[in-house]
Amino acid sequence: MAEDKWENVVIETGVDTLLNYLAENQKANVSQISEDLGVSEKRIKEWAKALDENGFVEKSYSARKGMVLKYTKQNKEAAEDKLEELKEEVEEKTEDVENELKSRQKKVKEARKELKKLAENLEDNRKKEEELKEQLVELEEMEEELEQRLEKNKQEEEKIHSSSIELLSKIDSKMEKIEEAESKAEEFEEKKDEIRKKVKALKKLEKHAETAKEVEDKLEDLEKGQKEARGLFKSFTQKISNLVGSNGYKKALNGTVDEAKQQIVDMDSPNYEKIISLEKSGKNRETLLRWLESKKNE
Repeated sequence: MAEDKWENVVIETGVDTLLNYLAENQKANVSQISEDLGVSEKRIKEWAKALDENGFVEKSYSARKGMVLKYTKQNKEAAEDKLEELKEEVEEKTEDVENELKSRQKKVKEARKELKKLAENLEDNRKKEEELKEQLVELEEMEEELEQRLEKNKQEEEKIHSSSIELLSKIDSKMEKIEEAESKAEEFEEKKDEIRKKVKALKKLEKHAETAKEVEDKLEDLEKGQKEARGLFKSFTQKISNLVGSNGYKKALNGTVDEAKQQIVDMDSPNYEKIISLEKSGKNRETLLRWLESKKNE
């Protein structure tokens, strides 16, 4: 609708220009007017038709000059009145067009602000997208690192499992030796009792002092061997106990504080110094260490 108003203003302004031209020159052909005003002949003819319909000019034709437009004195006053009316209409329409242009300028300004805001939002979104991409890369790196750690832990678990099996095998072997040592100790005890009986019998007879002395010497040797066997058995048993106990302590300390306390309480004569040392070199939990110290001092 605004474009139609603008086009009407252009036409009426052109009519006004043509009328002023004819008022000055009185008469001219379309070709001459087009050249002087710098407007196409087609547009001049459109303006001339509007002026002719309102009685502002007279049109005539000639073979040589074509359409000729003439501005006469007879219609000058009427033309001036109508021209004044046209000017007023043109001014009103021009004002409408200006208002429309101002309205459009305001909308354009608002649209520019909106576009600027959209551009800023787009830039923020791009920055966020870049940040998200960087975070995604970091997450992928962390995931890869976790996978590597899991693989490493898996290998360590397999290694520990293998070592545990080997250790259990060694413990079984040592326990067999312990059982053998216990069996021999029992045999020593039986032989000792048997020899003692013989010594008593010999002493009662008081006949074979020399033989009794030899038997006593053998008895001393047996007691000495038994003592050494018991010492070895005790040392070996202590080592196995420490070895088994250390693994048990480590296993107990792997749990929570409450779980560790319960497992330690359930142990038979736990070595609190050893447990405290393992906890300090491991998780080093202050609450558990205080409890262990109190149990050690009981």
